[in-house]
Amino acid sequence: MTTSPNLQNNEVPAATAKGSRLRGTGGAGGTSPRPVKRGESLPTEQGVIVDWLRFTFLPTGAITHALEQMNRYFKLWFPVPVTMVSSKRGLHGYQASHDVMAYIDGEMIRLAIVACGGDNVGGTICVDVSGTGCAIVDDWQAIYATMQDLDARITRCDLAMDFLDGECTIGQIEEMYMAGEFNSGGRIPKYYKHEGGDIHSLGCLGRTFEIGRRASGKLVRAYEKGKQLGNQDSNWLRIEIELHNKNRVIPHDVILKRAEYFAGAHKALEGFVATASRKIPTLQRQHESELARKLEHLRNQYGKTIDQASKFYSDDYASLIADIRVKGIPASMHKSALATHVYGSHAPESELMRE
Repeated sequence: MTTSPNLQNNEVPAATAKGSRLRGTGGAGGTSPRPVKRGESLPTEQGVIVDWLRFTFLPTGAITHALEQMNRYFKLWFPVPVTMVSSKRGLHGYQASHDVMAYIDGEMIRLAIVACGGDNVGGTICVDVSGTGCAIVDDWQAIYATMQDLDARITRCDLAMDFLDGECTIGQIEEMYMAGEFNSGGRIPKYYKHEGGDIHSLGCLGRTFEIGRRASGKLVRAYEKGKQLGNQDSNWLRIEIELHNKNRVIPHDVILKRAEYFAGAHKALEGFVATASRKIPTLQRQHESELARKLEHLRNQYGKTIDQASKFYSDDYASLIADIRVKGIPASMHKSALATHVYGSHAPESELMRE
């Protein structure tokens, strides 16, 4: 079970910690692992999102029964119909897996993976919800209840904030780090930074500044997401905190009290919580940026072809589009397209896949 919100100083009961170590693949032996810290109580979760969630649990019966149980849970998590499809690959040491798929605009989009089986997983089942799946969850309380019911152990949880209009810059994060503001327990964690690009492009694909290490269980990553999406004029910055259960227990309520845990990861981050962008506008901005980039590519690569084709079609653009259109969603747009589809004004199509 997860930490009670009434416990003082975020202490985890010994029995709870012991039970948690019996589940999952990342538990530590010996003394009880330390809990993830929480920051000061904040009035709202606005601006802080869950961008990845992975947990394991020990089924009480047959694996087939546990998979059926998870399928019922998924129907409570997601606002679109989903189906579980058997996959030929394993995941994180598990022998077999099932993809949790949604069918949107003629495209199958994977929201999560359920993995099971294997000699070194202690009989557990792993549920891995990607950023795409997290983007459309509209009832995190249902996921919290699921993990409580299963006595699950969270092995990874990513929290993220978006700053769309330059409210925070990567240079500011670097300056704060160099000033010692990311002090952690009396020491400054190591940093890593890099810049990506393409010799044929007009600019870089954005800078990234990381603080800490994934192996230690906590990694802060700030990167220029707008530039990563191809918009050189964008001021969009994303800050992510990647939490792993390395020598720590990640309480279930991390997905509900996101702002508290985000601010608690490093005191330097507390001041950013109130200024982050809301979830839906962020996803809409991402969808617009990705679409604009693809239209620019279409214009550069095939603009003249389209011009000649339009003359062949006597400027009947509707017929031209009908002939060259391929229904579906580009893989790079799955996350934003699915989210804007769910939260937009139009409903999913009637031919949604069902079990």
